[in-house]
Amino acid sequence: MFGKKIDQWLSDAVISMLRKQAKLQRHEMEVDGYGYRIVYLENERRDKQTLILIHGLNDEKDSWLMLANALTKHFHLIIIDLLGSGESEIVEDFAYTLTSQAQFLQKVIEQLLQEKNIDSFSLAGHSMGGLIVLLSNSLPIEKFILIDTMGAHTTPTKMELELENTPIDDLPFLNLTNRKELKKLMAEVYWKVPYMPNFFLDAMIEKKRAINLFEKKKFKYLVNEKMRPIEDLTEALKQIKQETLIMWGKEDLGIDVSSAYRMHELIEHSTLKIYDECRHYPHLEKPKELAADMIEFLQ
Repeated sequence: MFGKKIDQWLSDAVISMLRKQAKLQRHEMEVDGYGYRIVYLENERRDKQTLILIHGLNDEKDSWLMLANALTKHFHLIIIDLLGSGESEIVEDFAYTLTSQAQFLQKVIEQLLQEKNIDSFSLAGHSMGGLIVLLSNSLPIEKFILIDTMGAHTTPTKMELELENTPIDDLPFLNLTNRKELKKLMAEVYWKVPYMPNFFLDAMIEKKRAINLFEKKKFKYLVNEKMRPIEDLTEALKQIKQETLIMWGKEDLGIDVSSAYRMHELIEHSTLKIYDECRHYPHLEKPKELAADMIEFLQ
């Protein structure tokens, strides 16, 4: 037990250091009309245009920290933990469909805009977070950035085919219990797995173990028995009128890169960037390259 506490303390210290490097501070907010508590990170560059970042499924706001470090001089950053993720409140009886999460996110952003006197902003989302971003299109969004986003599936990946008949309760990435399983998963989501000390890996495992049942519950709102998204967003993609930057890891094993080209076809004013030797997390594997492309696109 004492060892687990040390692992968590060291892991928290690393995250705190990365937040400090990116000049981000932690904030809490109770969402009007819901009463739920959400947590977000923000820098102090209020003189710059606002960019809001939304993480994907089974993820949290701190996965943006490496990218945020490269962006923090250029933008007023707000990085939100979705409801039931990271440090935001876990609400067991909330329906975690894409539509419900998008409606809640829209309320969160509306409240932030009002409290911080922000007129407009750009919105970026990764994976499932990209879908939630797209469904929040009634907000005063200047531009979209979509990173390896679900919603325009074309060619199933080998991973999808292997898992399509696996019950959600038995999915490996929702049942992590040890370093070996975590390292196997990391090899599937990273082209080149970065070095992580054992205390960091063990803290990740303990965090996942504590919320495994809840993560499975959320996942069941989003995919069918064939591991395909329940909600079809083809028409929503066609309705996007803002300039949109689509960013994709060429070797993504979770969402095939052909989906990026399909999304590019569906969104009228879109720009496509494909990153070689990169899987599902370009913002972790290629933060400097993504930052340069995002800065050019937004400025």
